[in-house]
Amino acid sequence: MSGNANAPVRDLTAKESFKLSKFLVKWEMMLVYILILINVALIINKPGLYFSRGTIQAIIESGMDLSMLVLGMIFILMLGDIDVSCAANMILSAMVTGLMMDAGLPVILCVAGGVLTGGLCGAFNGFFVAYMKMPAVIVTIATSMLFRGIVKIVLDVNVLKNFPSFYTALAWSDIAGIPVAMIAFLLISLIFVLLLHKTTFGRRLYMIGNNPTVTTYSGINVEKTKMEVFIIMGLMAGLASIFFVGRMGGGVSSTMGTGYEMDAIAICVLGGVSTNGGKGKVYGPIIATFIMAFLIYTLGLMGVDANSRKIMTGIILIIAILIPNINREFWAGLKLKFVYNNNKNVEAINIKTQNEVKILKEEIAAIKKNADLSADKKAAKEKECLDKIATLQKRCKETTAALKTEQQEDNAAAKKRFAK
Repeated sequence: MSGNANAPVRDLTAKESFKLSKFLVKWEMMLVYILILINVALIINKPGLYFSRGTIQAIIESGMDLSMLVLGMIFILMLGDIDVSCAANMILSAMVTGLMMDAGLPVILCVAGGVLTGGLCGAFNGFFVAYMKMPAVIVTIATSMLFRGIVKIVLDVNVLKNFPSFYTALAWSDIAGIPVAMIAFLLISLIFVLLLHKTTFGRRLYMIGNNPTVTTYSGINVEKTKMEVFIIMGLMAGLASIFFVGRMGGGVSSTMGTGYEMDAIAICVLGGVSTNGGKGKVYGPIIATFIMAFLIYTLGLMGVDANSRKIMTGIILIIAILIPNINREFWAGLKLKFVYNNNKNVEAINIKTQNEVKILKEEIAAIKKNADLSADKKAAKEKECLDKIATLQKRCKETTAALKTEQQEDNAAAKKRFAK
């Protein structure tokens, strides 16, 4: 017992060293490159406008009314669900705030009422999705019509214009040239980053998105987690109403905000969040929010009409969904065809050898870092690993050549047989 008590504690934490080559080809970095390219295109086409005072701020501010919906949608998509009612929820929340303002209630109560309305609508969605086991897309399509219908019945053709004055200030003001809306977006984004990547709540979202059944048997309350996520989405729709009304100049009608839910989903998918659930980070959608703002503004300056810009958004969504599949399947197919001659056995032996060589190279790196070994022992162990690598590669080359020869002989025999 005493021997076990004094045994060194093993560190089982998975640690991955930083590699610049891998970092530079991450999806988030690809989005940064796209954002830079859009800015370059804008500079080339409209240099005078781009460098004039207030242009960059205006572009950024134009995308911030979507920002809160994007943050909430990240969590929804992480579950493998979807919420197409968030824009209708946003307008309903804005309407509640406006009606409370018209009733002469204190500003703080009006703002809280609007945000809480969003939360209640999110809870309504969550109840049917989590506890009634209904498909999220069906539930949220229905509630989208419900929420939008309520707004149309209450407002009809009227426009609410009595909103807190800070709404417009939040949407259009800046501090030292930095838009206040962007500062608010980044601060709230930080909370979402911490929630998803640094807490057990975030790990639960990844688990549920990958396999809700296994997650349930792991002792995690999937229903409760889904309910919490839909409430968060609702609260973000309530917060989005603040940015949206401010962006619209302090007014709201029943026809506003149409299509915002699709834009939010497109931004999340462009940011690398999988619609199948369990995959993605918060950083990508943050960058994609700015990409969409700059892209729409640039297309507008180039004379592209609003409908064509919607088409462009749809194309971007399709491409963003296809890219991960192209990376995995398309390139694997090309490699199999042109490198391995469409021979699965050749592919298998090469992949196996590559993995074994990788393990041996990692072992060599660990030997070099081992301070407990003498120089002679290090050299001997490194040589042993290098010899193993050489043997593996030689065997792989010989086996590959033999398999390819066998394949060529089989193909020749088949051609001869069918030629008769």
